[in-house]
Amino acid sequence: MKIKSVFVGIAVVGVLLLVLSFSTVAKVLGANPRDVLLGVKTQPQAVNFLPQRSPLFWSFLINPERLELFSQLAVKPSERREVRQAVADLKQKLQQNWLIDYDRDIQPWLDQEITLALTDTDLDRQPNNGLQSGYLLAFAAKDSNLAKASIDAFWQRLAVNGSDLGFEQYQGVSILSTSFAEDRPAIAGTILGKFVLFANDSRVLREVIAAWRSPDLALASLDTYRARQAPILDKNNGKVAVAYVNLAELGEDLPKESLLMDLRFDKAGIRAKTSLTLANQSTETSTEISTDQSTDQSTEPKISQKILGNMASVIPSGSSVVIGNNLGQTVASLKKTLAPEWQNLLAKAIAPIPLESRALTWAQGDYAIALIPQPHSHPDWLIVAKVEDAEIAKTAIASLDDLARNKLTVGEISLEQQPVTVWTKLIASDNSANDEVSGKAIALHTQTKDYLYLSNSLKILESALTIKNSASIAASKDFKKIVSGLPKDISAYGYINNNFDFSWLQTSISDLKFWSKIPQKIGNNPPFKIIKHLESGTFTNTFTSESSSTDIFNGEIELFLK
Repeated sequence: MKIKSVFVGIAVVGVLLLVLSFSTVAKVLGANPRDVLLGVKTQPQAVNFLPQRSPLFWSFLINPERLELFSQLAVKPSERREVRQAVADLKQKLQQNWLIDYDRDIQPWLDQEITLALTDTDLDRQPNNGLQSGYLLAFAAKDSNLAKASIDAFWQRLAVNGSDLGFEQYQGVSILSTSFAEDRPAIAGTILGKFVLFANDSRVLREVIAAWRSPDLALASLDTYRARQAPILDKNNGKVAVAYVNLAELGEDLPKESLLMDLRFDKAGIRAKTSLTLANQSTETSTEISTDQSTDQSTEPKISQKILGNMASVIPSGSSVVIGNNLGQTVASLKKTLAPEWQNLLAKAIAPIPLESRALTWAQGDYAIALIPQPHSHPDWLIVAKVEDAEIAKTAIASLDDLARNKLTVGEISLEQQPVTVWTKLIASDNSANDEVSGKAIALHTQTKDYLYLSNSLKILESALTIKNSASIAASKDFKKIVSGLPKDISAYGYINNNFDFSWLQTSISDLKFWSKIPQKIGNNPPFKIIKHLESGTFTNTFTSESSSTDIFNGEIELFLK
């Protein structure tokens, strides 16, 4: 099977589940909203038979019909008809691809869990003949007898309609399968305990059955999976879904990073607890960090609500921002944990400021890094760092000026009677008879009593220096609501404004080697269209992060519904 058909199959099923999940709150809130808001405290059971090599899965732990009502309230009344039509279209596509009638074959017996998984990127381990990826769809049954009867009737209909059914026994479990036309993925199915399973290849089900028979082969027994699971367990709050991705299993050239995420609803929107593993480490910086007290992970700095308010008051309204403590340690940690190509991307983004851990070690106080959207171009950036020792900060920035002089012209201007140092790239006139030379400001910095400012825009720097509290993100109602709900003792906080345009990232990440291996057409599939539609002015997105070790980062993401 070609990769295109695999992702078409995943997209069709994924979209159905996504829309059903985010499609369902008017009736729920009208009856008993706590059923959905509280979620469940159980873990997905499908991980007990997913193979350890599975690159990704998504488990829904609330019945889709209840979640469909939840999303009906989440969208505007004028858009509810559109959501209902999308659900109908996606059910139709599911039937067109696999001939599964969701309302007849699945809904009557469906319980509280649906898991969609990519179990292997290449089933035969022979990339020369093309990727033959395996994917699995698992439905938990509340009535096993009704489920068996419905699925038996499904296979019988396929046989009556002319499909050649294949039958095999594997470790005592029966597997049925059939192939469709060229434009439709094959389907194999079986029943394990309370789960009805469908796959695009019987080899997927053999691996699943083997993991079910021998638990040490299952994803649930993987040490790294259990290690990521523990930090996100929440005894006080339930969840509606769990997602997992292991990039290392998606391709050899991909970063060795993995993510586990619990998703739940609250009265303000959608909240996710995350555990991110960054496996790539630089031995060179590891030594430097371990000997530098300022970058000791055992003394991870925390930021308070007061710090959040102070730093937000110097950031222009409309910005997306990261606020934290000890910028020097943050940069050193990124250089230690990120894969080399991610480091190169980061270095390119902050150029001409060098990505060296000691270049910013003076900045051990509070800091804010802001992106300010600009129409039809990359956003401008602004870095504000609290000055703890004026002389140390001044000396450190002077050393940066010396580095900049190797490639740029360094001069000084006056802005509102404030001296500003400008790094300029000079450009000679095209006309040889004209002796004029023009310049483009690459970066600017200035130091006040309390803060040191760096930016790539004179206009942004000027607005930051003269900003009034009413014009900062601290005055935003959305920002105030978000800050009030933050957990305590966080080490960093990020706020993504709802007008943030992600399109410029496409160009920025095009240089990454693995990017070409990710099917670009997936962005045009319905799940991603729906996500983009929901984000276009519908959500204010936030995330919080807390580093628990040098290579596992735990945090939260919250989407606030408007």
